Amino acid sequence: MTLVIKITLALALILGGMFKSATAEPAEPKIVASIFPLYSLAAGVMDGVGEPTLLLQDGLSPHDFALKPSQARLLQSADLLLWVGKNLEFPLTRYSENMPPGHALALGNAAQPGQNPHIWLDPQQAKDIVSAIVAKLRAVDPDRAATYENNGSILEARIDGLELELASLLHPLRDIPYVVFHDAYGPFERRFHLNNVGAITAEPEHRLSAGQVHRVRAIIADTGAHCIFREPQFQPHLLAVIAEKSDIHIGELDPLGWGLAPGINGYFLLMRNLAYGFIDCLSRP
Repeated sequence: MTLVIKITLALALILGGMFKSATAEPAEPKIVASIFPLYSLAAGVMDGVGEPTLLLQDGLSPHDFALKPSQARLLQSADLLLWVGKNLEFPLTRYSENMPPGHALALGNAAQPGQNPHIWLDPQQAKDIVSAIVAKLRAVDPDRAATYENNGSILEARIDGLELELASLLHPLRDIPYVVFHDAYGPFERRFHLNNVGAITAEPEHRLSAGQVHRVRAIIADTGAHCIFREPQFQPHLLAVIAEKSDIHIGELDPLGWGLAPGINGYFLLMRNLAYGFIDCLSRP
């Protein structure tokens, strides 16, 4: 092989590498979601592009937590933080304020003041979340805008189907009274017309007082509540005490999706599990 041919081949390899580098796909955006429901919906929008990172793992309540240094560094390197807002993940407020402009999307910002922040529990509000994530990712990663839009449309259609499924399952339970551990379920209850007659506490991290126990017992007696629901994130030791002097059943509801596998189906599993949590307890004789 002559020197000229060798030089020509070398130049071809160099130029080919430069061309390949120049036309390569841009890196996937680094998306961090505060809680599992937002993570799952974002994973659906990002399907085929990449996967978001879940910030608060099982065992951390969004109402009260302290981030590890590794989690704080994760936020510093993120292209986008998806969170509900200070009415839910209050400890994230200062972190979001320290992120570059446009790097934090508070998905509950459109909610009315005082509205229940557990917005993902209403399928129609979940569709609004999907739409907001699509719009933001189009701006963050315009080269993949068509993928995000298509995934968003598929996801919203699945959510419509889920709403019809759950409405059919829950319809027979509409008039049955029950008590919840804390008032997390308003969006779900309004959408499916369920009969919540009271909550044990407004501050789930705090120890229950004797006054709260007395108040909830009075609600159970006055309304004939059929079930009282605990949550896996909280184990109030007085829950059994509240129920011991009545015939009320104890059930479990999980609004956050503890222990569910990551991926685009997580939101749908969470919502079905929630529906079957109601069905299991409210259908008991």
